[in-house]
Amino acid sequence: MEQTPPVWTESFRVRAYEVDVSGRASVATVCNWLQETAGNHVTALGWAVDDLAPKGLTWVLSRLHLRLHRLPGWHDDVRIVTWHAGVLRLYGVREFRLTDAQGRELGTATSAWLLIDLESRRPTRPLEALPALDHRAAARILVDPFDKIPGPASPERETTLVVRLADLDMNRHANNVSVIAWALEALPDEVVLDAALAELEIEFRAEAVRGDHILVQTQRAPEGSPAFLHRLLRESDGREIARARTVWRSG
Repeated sequence: MEQTPPVWTESFRVRAYEVDVSGRASVATVCNWLQETAGNHVTALGWAVDDLAPKGLTWVLSRLHLRLHRLPGWHDDVRIVTWHAGVLRLYGVREFRLTDAQGRELGTATSAWLLIDLESRRPTRPLEALPALDHRAAARILVDPFDKIPGPASPERETTLVVRLADLDMNRHANNVSVIAWALEALPDEVVLDAALAELEIEFRAEAVRGDHILVQTQRAPEGSPAFLHRLLRESDGREIARARTVWRSG
C-alpha cells in the first residue's frame, strides 16, 4: 500500500456508444470515467468499499463539481489524473484533471465523499476511521467549499422519470451517473441539443431504488451565462434525491 502513487492516472478512448448527439463524449461518459479512475486509485490504496466493509464502513459520493473547457470527440484519447486532497469537514476530497492526447487540459473536477457507517447509515469522521487519509493529501485543483446548492424556486420545466433496472448499481440503488443524466432531462432542447456543458455542480441527497418515480425540475438561474438550477424529487414522499447547477456554452 505504501508503494501506491499518490497521483493515479487512467487512459480512455471515446467509443461510439459513449458519444451523444454532438458526436462528443456525453456528460455521463465523463462522470463514469471519473468514478472508474477514483475507484481504481482507492483500491490500490486499500481504501476501497471491499476493504472498508469488514469495518462496517463504505464510501458515498456526496458532491461533484466538474468544469469542462471542451469535450473529447469520438476516437479521441483522454487521460484522467486523480489524487486525494485531504479532509474538509466530514468530506474526503478527491481532485481530477482531464487532458487530451497532446496533454492539453480538457477540464478539472473536485468531489466530496462521505464515509458512512453501514449500521447507522450516518457519516463518520474520516480521519478517525482512516487516519492515512491525512498523509496522502495534496493540493486542490478546483477549490470549492461545497456550500449548499440552491434549488429552483419557481420551476419552469418538469418531467417525471422511473428508476429502471439499468440505473441500479451493485447496492441496488440508482447509480450517481444515472442521477446526473436525469438532472439534464428537463432542460430545453436548444440547450441539450445545441450547447455544450461548461460546468456541473451536483449534491446527492438521498437514494433512489427501482420503480421510484422521480420528478425532475429545472429553472433558469439569474446569471448572465446560460445557467440552470435542477432539483430531483421522489414523488412518493417528496424527498429530494439531488440538487444541481449547470452552465452551458454555445456548442
